Amino acid sequence: MVTIKDIAKKAGVSVSTTSRALNDNSRISEETRERIKKIAAEMGYQPNYTARNLTRGESNMVGLIFPVTEDTAPANPFHIDLMRGVSAALQPLHYEMVVSIATTQDELLEEVRSMVDQSKVHNFLVFYSLKNDPVTAYLRKNNLNFVVIGHPTDHHPDRFVDNDNVAAGKKATEHLFESRQLTCPAFLESVNPWMFERERAKGYEEYMHEHDRNGIIWQLGTKADSLDEFLDAHPEVDGLLFSDDLLFVRFSHELQKLSLPVLCFNNSRLMGMLTNSDGKIDLQPRELGKEAVHLLFDPTKHHGYVGFKVRV
Repeated sequence: MVTIKDIAKKAGVSVSTTSRALNDNSRISEETRERIKKIAAEMGYQPNYTARNLTRGESNMVGLIFPVTEDTAPANPFHIDLMRGVSAALQPLHYEMVVSIATTQDELLEEVRSMVDQSKVHNFLVFYSLKNDPVTAYLRKNNLNFVVIGHPTDHHPDRFVDNDNVAAGKKATEHLFESRQLTCPAFLESVNPWMFERERAKGYEEYMHEHDRNGIIWQLGTKADSLDEFLDAHPEVDGLLFSDDLLFVRFSHELQKLSLPVLCFNNSRLMGMLTNSDGKIDLQPRELGKEAVHLLFDPTKHHGYVGFKVRV
């Protein structure tokens, strides 16, 4: 393996001059920098980006912080697609991913602290938006570079990337009406819904209000919840809009017995193999992950949005 010492010997300069030239130190003339870089390229030199970043007091890693999840909970395919986008954007920057997943908020905070103190991780992508979140409070307090994926819930100027979930909820409702001529589709979300669910529900409500319809929102709680019971209590419901595809899959068995039009969000490849519906709102998570990385390393930008597509 070619080392800086090998390059210095061939260039006829000191090791320190070679190192400074390869790191674009302004104390070295441009002519000398270009000559040494050319020699390095000809010799097939591969820089050690990890060591280079550690000399600056930080690692070449980006921490991915997942929402608190039970050990038995299935992996969210939306997060997997997000990671694919993040990975694709980090590769040309010579950065790698390190993941933090925990079952409690205290454990998650401790993992993030360990990343900062022991692994020198200074850049983070937060895969959720949560009110009064101690993790983002810690990142703020320590002036760490981070981007939230999702619209921030607190009154902090956190940088973020997101879909326009209100517009997505509205478009999904419009699609059900126009493609299936419905009169009363219901919106289904989880108990203690995430911000993105509430925003999609808001888009649903806006469409229903604008068209003089009474909206019905059902929060799905425990496993004892029955879709049949809900529909028996609301016989006017003639279609279902699920806040995300994991919720949709949870009731897929019951849905097979029904003839109601159904639409859900995300359109992940895995869910496309496991489920069937009348349509999906593709939130383009890979593009969302890429945009998050671009924002993370562009201090001039505060936020970004990624579009969505209706898939039928």
